[in-house]
Amino acid sequence: MRGFGAFGGNEPLYVVDGLPVSNTEFLNPDDIETTTVLKDAAAASIYGARAANGVVVYTTKQGKRGKRKTEMTVNISSGVTDPNVGGALEILSPQDQARYTHIAYENDAAVSGDPVDYRHPQYGSNAIATLPDYLYADGVSGASASKVNLAQIQSNYENDPDNTFLIKPNLAGTNWYKEITRIAPISRFSVGFDGGTDNGRFYSGISGQNQSGILLENEFVRYTARFNSEWDIAPWLSIGENFQATYRSVTGGFGGNGGIGGANSESVILSAIRMPSIIPVYDEFGSFASTKAAGFGNARNPVRVLKNDNGDDKAYAVGGTGNIYVLLKPVDGLTIRSSLGGTYSNSHYNSYSYKYLGDSEPQASNGYSEGSNYFFNWTFTNTASYDKLFGKHRVKALAGIEALNTGVGRSINGSGINPFSTDLDFQSLSVVQSPVVNSSQFKGVNFYSLFGKLDYSFNDKYYITGVLRRDGSSRFGENNRYGVFPAVSGAWRVIAESFMQDQDVVSDLKFRAGWGQMGNSNNVDPNNQYSLYASDRGNTFYQTLGQSSGTSEGFAASRIGNPDAKWETSTTLNIGFDASFFNNKLEFIFDWWQKDTEDLLYQLPLPGVTGNYASAPSVNIASMSNKGVDFEIIGRGNFTEDFSFEARVTAAFLTNKIEALAPGLDFFDGPSVRDIVATRNAVGHSLSSFYGYNVTGYFNSQAELDASVDVVRDDAGVPVLNQAGETTVALDDNGDPIDAQAGQGLGRFKYEDVNGDGRITADDRKFLGSPVPDFAGGLTLNFKYKKLEFETYWYTSIGNEIWNQTKWYTDFYGVFEGSAKGPAAFNSWTPELGNNAQVPRWESASNFSTNGVGNSWYVEDGSYLRLQRLSFSYDFRGDLTDKLGLTKLKIGLSANNIWTYTNYSGIDPGVGGGADTNFGIDIGNYPVGPQYMINFEIGI
Repeated sequence: MRGFGAFGGNEPLYVVDGLPVSNTEFLNPDDIETTTVLKDAAAASIYGARAANGVVVYTTKQGKRGKRKTEMTVNISSGVTDPNVGGALEILSPQDQARYTHIAYENDAAVSGDPVDYRHPQYGSNAIATLPDYLYADGVSGASASKVNLAQIQSNYENDPDNTFLIKPNLAGTNWYKEITRIAPISRFSVGFDGGTDNGRFYSGISGQNQSGILLENEFVRYTARFNSEWDIAPWLSIGENFQATYRSVTGGFGGNGGIGGANSESVILSAIRMPSIIPVYDEFGSFASTKAAGFGNARNPVRVLKNDNGDDKAYAVGGTGNIYVLLKPVDGLTIRSSLGGTYSNSHYNSYSYKYLGDSEPQASNGYSEGSNYFFNWTFTNTASYDKLFGKHRVKALAGIEALNTGVGRSINGSGINPFSTDLDFQSLSVVQSPVVNSSQFKGVNFYSLFGKLDYSFNDKYYITGVLRRDGSSRFGENNRYGVFPAVSGAWRVIAESFMQDQDVVSDLKFRAGWGQMGNSNNVDPNNQYSLYASDRGNTFYQTLGQSSGTSEGFAASRIGNPDAKWETSTTLNIGFDASFFNNKLEFIFDWWQKDTEDLLYQLPLPGVTGNYASAPSVNIASMSNKGVDFEIIGRGNFTEDFSFEARVTAAFLTNKIEALAPGLDFFDGPSVRDIVATRNAVGHSLSSFYGYNVTGYFNSQAELDASVDVVRDDAGVPVLNQAGETTVALDDNGDPIDAQAGQGLGRFKYEDVNGDGRITADDRKFLGSPVPDFAGGLTLNFKYKKLEFETYWYTSIGNEIWNQTKWYTDFYGVFEGSAKGPAAFNSWTPELGNNAQVPRWESASNFSTNGVGNSWYVEDGSYLRLQRLSFSYDFRGDLTDKLGLTKLKIGLSANNIWTYTNYSGIDPGVGGGADTNFGIDIGNYPVGPQYMINFEIGI
């Protein structure tokens, strides 16, 4: 929200019924009453610590006061998620894969000048590639049927099934994405009870959700029970609670950190992209087939990984979240509230892996691991509020004190290999070989805050609000543990002025402005304030006593501390207005905002004399700015008395820029994927900008290659001229000209000489784009005819780029030779295609001018338009519900994510991942598939 404010920890703060929580995956959607998004400092600052990235406030259903019958509501939803197999990346058919393998060999020979060596173990040694009868026949790859003794292989399989394989080619081609995915069912039910009396109110509900992932063996189950109530003990005293118990289980799973980690790793989806289509899922004995057959790289059968290695992996968690509070109203207008809440969770996981010898890199052992942990956090909040109207003057005052801990707990986990039985009922850490057990404890981070807020309004026309907070965090040392963060806002409700009366065009008009500061401490380790020493067997154990075996424990600096680290501070300025016209049939909401974040924490590289064992300290040295415009337009009206509509347009423009890093430091690079560094965080550019060489085309002729040579230079780097006034060509030890671009060759990438020095070096890299969109917006259309309602929601993201790393695996023959390749091979470089080629020359070479460095070829336009929701519903309230004794009966049909328009060539332009210093990179990310649902709402 409102851009990015740090190099890590950019997540917003979630608040549920006044209680800050780390995530909201425990919430049942049917229990939510309202959702409020707070973006600007003046609104969000009351939540103080951890609110610098915005706040999402959820209020669950509370019930209503008053003597009435208890209402019961039932919601039942059921549907499926489609993996969108038709939109998956294509790979070459077995015949085309073989043909283009031989084309690569021919191109290799053309470069080297040697005779063509058709060396693939499966496709024959002649110019025309052929497919074998068997990819693998018990030790022989690429075998013909006449040379395979099936009876002997059958006997070998009966004696040694784990190590005997008979794999026939799938001539029709295996669609590996289709094989690892499925039409995934989803169902959810919830039952809620809403009631109250003159002295109280309550809401309780239970829910269950069973959801299958589109990947095989991925399952999610959640059951919840919620209890909310508030009761008057006396006219001046009330007590209440909001509590939810939750049970969750996950089978399989995808990526760490709630799935976000799947965007940063080589996932099973990438394995499906890498697996050649000629390999079947199963061999002739029903065992999983894989790259035991020579010539296909080192990919693993992703169906086996999902079914065997992930299918029995389960994680369970049970816990509760909530608070209990007391309300005192000693005098009119004064309310004192004390709330104590928290979250407790207890979880356990089991993970299994099974021996499999059918990969080129076999999995030689069975494996087992398990772990458990408990977690408890708490929040204690006390506030006093006063609300009083003095004639035309209204005053609201709030003062509070809050203490919280983000979570204490312990965890223990262990692993081992080759348990005595693979029966799940007999596996434990007591029966594994080479057991390794680890445990840890964590104390959480403590926060202590004092805050106050004052609202003043005059005649419902002029408004001013002031907020002041003092937040303390144990993440920081004593020198800078506390930060003070003020905020102020004002508004002028113009419509209340006398000169705006007696007109029927403007229904409401209000101008707003706000300024405020908020602190952020998410991006710093609590131990950053300390200099620590530790022992480690790989780094600090040595033989120091002359013993013949064993080592002595030593210690080394494990962390260099910074006791002076302090809060990151975001200063936000917001100016806007709200306007409505024609009796609220047309509304405009507009905001211009700017957020400047200073004292950003960044880990400065340590001098080499400190060694490479100690963690570098985080230091407040960087700054970042975000600017944007948000607006919303709402139009509503009636075509006829029974036919109404509402259209809502939301739009957000964003500019993000790093303003400063450490003194003398202008940039730092993001992590690499297969030695390709895609991102650079640099002053003057957005977070996680893409960086590399700019491809201007290909080397299309020998003349271009001959002209691309390095020259002799003097100490200042200036080319040296010969007696004829011409530049002197630089020669290698053999007297041959040195290439201006390493690895250059016909059909290979040709990079831009950015600095114009006549050669391609690291200095010629440039910024290639940004994953931060310039614009994001949505359109909601709602039409209602009598009891029939139609709604659709469109979303668009414009101006961002995506780094398509999957092309590294599919579009270069030299990457994992023999692994699956994509149809870009059909448009690989030839002299005829020249710069119109889609990919470089189809060859084995892997170097600087092919797939060795990051360049603009990977960067694609990530803009897209998506129809995210389409729904129809019919409300049967009336004679039918009266006859059935119901208060409500509504049936709806919906479809989500059913159409996307984009120029992006990957599976899904909505690339996920953590929104910090390495996002917008597609490494085979989990796609968003179409979902189709039917929903029943029943009131009793």
